[in-house]
Amino acid sequence: MIFNGACNTRLFEVWVQQVLINELKPVQFVVMDNAAFHKSKKTKELIESVGCKVIFLPPYSPDLNPIEKFWANMKLWIRNQITQFAKSYDAIISFFYAQASL
Repeated sequence: MIFNGACNTRLFEVWVQQVLINELKPVQFVVMDNAAFHKSKKTKELIESVGCKVIFLPPYSPDLNPIEKFWANMKLWIRNQITQFAKSYDAIISFFYAQASL
C-alpha cells in the first residue's frame, strides 16, 4: 500500500484491515509504539477479531523499537555520504542498496 503524506488513523485502519490482519495468525502479538494513529478502537478491534493481542511499547522507549535503530543508522549513513550525491534521495536509495548487500 503506497500513499502520499503522513499516516493518520483512517489510513492506518485501512492498512490493518487490508494488509495486516491477512498476515496474522491467532495468538500472535502486534507490538506498536504510541503513535496516535495506532490507538484507535477500530484498530484494536480488527486485530483482536483474528485472535491476536495488541501490546503498546512504553512511552519514550525507542530502545525497545527495532525500527528506530534502523532509522538512526540510515540518517547517520546519509549524513556521512551526502556530499557524494547531487540529490538527497540518491543517498537514500544508495543506503538501501548498501543494506541489501549485507
